[in-house]
Amino acid sequence: MTTPEGSPASVLIADDDSLVRGVLRMALTRAGYVVFEARDADEVIAAAAEHTPDLVVLDINMPGGTVHDTLGSMREREPDLPVLVLSGELRPPADLTGPASDFARKPIDLDDFLDRVRRLLENSRGTA
Repeated sequence: MTTPEGSPASVLIADDDSLVRGVLRMALTRAGYVVFEARDADEVIAAAAEHTPDLVVLDINMPGGTVHDTLGSMREREPDLPVLVLSGELRPPADLTGPASDFARKPIDLDDFLDRVRRLLENSRGTA
């Protein structure tokens, strides 16, 4: 998947579990995305500012801050930044709404995950 400018779309994976990050990185890289990683809330905010990803995959339970604080900080800079929240919970947080947000349950079904990533990017950035 590419951006409208023709470069590969970039995805920031934010999860404190290195195994989860590794599996998602491999799946996204194989699908043609550029991938950046973060382990905690501070790294997420710094990486989002430095790399300006096209999409963020954000674990709901990150060290150093709540998902709401992290989302708020990122969306101050990029209000339309698409975010896919990962959680072991059955339901998404009640305030996770909007066309640029989605929710996926852990354990992650990689086919479903990649489909959600593609749809979020298509809907939010107009990539194909």
